[in-house]
Amino acid sequence: MKSTLMGVAVLLSLALLGLLCRVYYLQEFEGDRYSREVLAQQTYVSNPILYKRGDIVDRNGTALAINVKVYDLIIEPQTILNDADNKEFTIATLVSEFGLDRAVLEAGMAERAESKYMVVKEKKGLSDEEIAHFNEVKKEAKERANSSKKGEKVPVIVGVWFEERYERRYPLGTTACHVVGFVSGDNGTMGIEQSYNNELTGTCGREYGYFDSELNLERTVKPATDGNTVVSSIDANVQSIVEEKIAGLSESMGAANIAVMMMDPNNGEVLAMASDKSYNLNEPRSLTAYYTEEEIAALSESEIDGKLSEMWKNFCINYMYEPGSTFKSFTVAAAIDEKAATANSSYQCDGEIQVSDYKIGCANRIHHGIVTPREALMESCNVALMNMAFALGSDQFYKYTSEIYGFGSKTGIDLVGEERGIIHSKDNLGMVELATSSFGQTQKVTMVQMLSGFCSLINGGNYYEPHVVKEIKSAGGSVVEKNRGRVMRQTVTKQTSDFIRNSLRDTVKEGTAKPAAVKGYDIGGKTGTGETREEGGNTSKNDYIVSFIGFAPTDNPQVAIYVLIDRPNVEDQAHSTYATEFAHDIMKATFPFLGIYKENN
Repeated sequence: MKSTLMGVAVLLSLALLGLLCRVYYLQEFEGDRYSREVLAQQTYVSNPILYKRGDIVDRNGTALAINVKVYDLIIEPQTILNDADNKEFTIATLVSEFGLDRAVLEAGMAERAESKYMVVKEKKGLSDEEIAHFNEVKKEAKERANSSKKGEKVPVIVGVWFEERYERRYPLGTTACHVVGFVSGDNGTMGIEQSYNNELTGTCGREYGYFDSELNLERTVKPATDGNTVVSSIDANVQSIVEEKIAGLSESMGAANIAVMMMDPNNGEVLAMASDKSYNLNEPRSLTAYYTEEEIAALSESEIDGKLSEMWKNFCINYMYEPGSTFKSFTVAAAIDEKAATANSSYQCDGEIQVSDYKIGCANRIHHGIVTPREALMESCNVALMNMAFALGSDQFYKYTSEIYGFGSKTGIDLVGEERGIIHSKDNLGMVELATSSFGQTQKVTMVQMLSGFCSLINGGNYYEPHVVKEIKSAGGSVVEKNRGRVMRQTVTKQTSDFIRNSLRDTVKEGTAKPAAVKGYDIGGKTGTGETREEGGNTSKNDYIVSFIGFAPTDNPQVAIYVLIDRPNVEDQAHSTYATEFAHDIMKATFPFLGIYKENN
């Protein structure tokens, strides 16, 4: 038995010795080969290569939205807290370099003591300049440690690094806020940022690496694809002037809403679009421009969301209202086009007419006497307009209003949130509704509907799809897509367009729109005073929307303008003069920037 056990022990010892020898041999003579084989099978993937979101610029190249490379301060609580030699130096340096509250920093680290990733939220979005000195301090500390004597403890910074990302910035702040929109997370919210999110969004790249059989590091880089640049039709100079004028009027007179649109009637490009409810694109969730800190603190979360939503809305495309007499150009054009009236037709205005059970008349029951269609526009005669609508008939009036002019439907403007408006259905367009609709009451429109349709009345009859983006370019600058203007339909004949244009020129020269005239410019246009209506459709007594819609020059229109003042803060609101004088100021200030110059001194 003893001999057997001894033999087994010897065999096991020899086997173990042989195994040790084999391990020694493999490690000493074959180790590099096996290491290469293992490493060759291992790959590493670096952090994604970030793409740059495309810029948004105005028609002249002025930056409206850009991306800026920034850095977030990242710390590793576990690494710092478990390093007794370097903990104090690291924390003290963070506090001194970035002005952090030490108590807050240490409390945050204690809560995440086992984590190796913590974003210091107080220092997000740091610039190159802001991190440069810290990196220098970190480098110097490491150099001191490396050159220190053996056994000497020199502290270094541990567990601190910076994460690179792009941050969206809006150089002009509030300018064209409702047109531009802003970025929330990785996606656009409102305006161009949302409508053109796919074009603005790029694709992240990635760097791959592996070791070959000779232990050489091989890298493969798939570069990021930056987003396209979106060129807006907006003119930042004109937009800024319009916004300044709105702010001035809001301060001096005030109103429930003030809004202005300017458009190129020859292609549908929006040159300016603004209202008095602006916000800072760099701080889109701040309500401090309209409420005190105390008022904001008292609001519930849902109330805050509601107020933010209201602030972000684009008045020009999603506010519906009764346009009043600015609509008369559409009725006259339809009547002339269908030969329900001619330039020489005449209408007797005695201040009012009987329609069914109602007496409907001109504002203040003015007796205009005998008027032609041109004079009806010049003097804004409701009686003449009703008679033209009656001659046109309900079917034809509805056809023009709905199918040809497009009221009651979205224009297709390249912005989110557009409303359709509300018009009478064909079956509900009785004599009373036909009468009131002829001069812009009892039907609701949006500003973009009105201006887009109006442009067709003055440009020869072409209805262009309105748009706020002129073209899209690649990150390298080549044109990807160009919008030269899309004609949706023909609204009226050129002869009718010429008649409307000339009549509106006379309206500014001799009619109700005289205050809109600007010395040296040939301007045409129409005034409007519309009653507001409460919920349920009842007229809100003494509350009005006053407006002016116009263009210049009259022989070859290059710009159209629409000004709307909703319930001006004055005792007697029902005077379009407030709007025409305001339009005068805007046209006088903006025309030189649009290349529209005076014809004489």
